[in-house]
Amino acid sequence: MSHPQSIEERYSIVSQLFHWVVAALLFAMLGTNFLREMAEKESLARTEWLNLHMSLGILLFVIVILRLFWTKMTYQPTPLPGLWITRMLAKAAHVLLNLATLLVPIGGYLRIASKNVPADFFGTSIPSIVGDMPWLHDIAKIGHGTYMEYFFYVLISLHILAALWHQYVRKDGAIERIVPWGKAAAVS
Repeated sequence: MSHPQSIEERYSIVSQLFHWVVAALLFAMLGTNFLREMAEKESLARTEWLNLHMSLGILLFVIVILRLFWTKMTYQPTPLPGLWITRMLAKAAHVLLNLATLLVPIGGYLRIASKNVPADFFGTSIPSIVGDMPWLHDIAKIGHGTYMEYFFYVLISLHILAALWHQYVRKDGAIERIVPWGKAAAVS
């Protein structure tokens, strides 16, 4: 069954830009974390990868705040038709992705700040607002550690699989709505 959409049912170019910038930042953060872990302990390379990871995390946090503001203040396309359960799962997945992209950078900042170490934002030092707090560090490590990394892998994978399912199984033009070069109407 075809679900044609008009050009108005596509996301705006600003919404598309936010989506792809967030995606790029997430992949860059996963990459910088991997490279940090591969670098020798106490090395300059490890510190530089960590600083870049922190900078990207802070940038991600700011971009997501702006994205959420933009989403609330502008027209958004209607959700694609489907069973109530799939619409509910899609909504839940988007809420989890947005929450994670907000809470994980906060956890990252608290993880470093709770050691009374300033965070780095592209060479600008952001001082700790909490000081040395080992118990907070332990809590922040839960929200910004290995488990959260795996949680992100699962969320991102599900998001990509859902997009591919919409595009190639349902053929409802889901990907066309979020890419600048998308067609004005879904292909049957």
